[in-house]
Amino acid sequence: MKIELKSTKNYDMFEMHELNRQQHDDPILLESMKVHGFMPSSPIQCIRNGGGTLKVIRGHHRLDYAKRLGLPVWYVVDESNTDIFALEASSKGRWDLPDFTYARAQAGDENYTKLLRFQKKHSLPLGVAASLVGGEGASSNNKQRTIKDGKFRVGDMKHADRVVAITDHCKTLGIPFATSTAFVGAISMVLRVPEFDTARFLHCITLNPTMMNRRSSRGACLDEIDALYNYALKAKRIPLAFKAREAGRQRQDTFGGHNKK
Repeated sequence: MKIELKSTKNYDMFEMHELNRQQHDDPILLESMKVHGFMPSSPIQCIRNGGGTLKVIRGHHRLDYAKRLGLPVWYVVDESNTDIFALEASSKGRWDLPDFTYARAQAGDENYTKLLRFQKKHSLPLGVAASLVGGEGASSNNKQRTIKDGKFRVGDMKHADRVVAITDHCKTLGIPFATSTAFVGAISMVLRVPEFDTARFLHCITLNPTMMNRRSSRGACLDEIDALYNYALKAKRIPLAFKAREAGRQRQDTFGGHNKK
């Protein structure tokens, strides 16, 4: 089929594809279109929907800004490749992790829906939530590629539930960094230490929440958790940070790149 480049100001002839990402502000694109207009070298891609209008596969933000600015829209009707996920996964810098997750959930994939529910309920960064819901440590980072590929699956939630039991409690204490990537990653690590007593840690942090400070790295958070956990202990001090790091190294040796923590 011959693909023709066309232009129109009839914005009503277009509709958003139901599986596309949510629209969000793109100031750079908006400013560019104010200065240069709608460039014919970057047309929106559409398919016929059978109802007399065109469904936009790629270019929703360009279409929205064209409407706001009163610009003519350049478009092509190209039905040769209409898999939104494959198109965006192969492009650089267009969709981010939340875009893929939202769109897959919109498409009806229950694994992605459960991930979004978990992430929202516990206020976690999406990458951290994906690692936990996928059955791995909070810092594994192995699930981001599977999210884009459509292969993300919910795993064993036991470790995830233990992690959020602590981070949720810390949130109730008003600890502002309780859901940060570094802190959640450190909590995930100490939970791999057999001697770690969750009830003791929750008691310690409830009594002394100000002993925990925001740290930029997981390792620094780990050291602070160690100090708080062993605070006022005269005997049976546990080298928690050391043991957590050792447990992490052992898991990495066992699982290789599939469970980096």
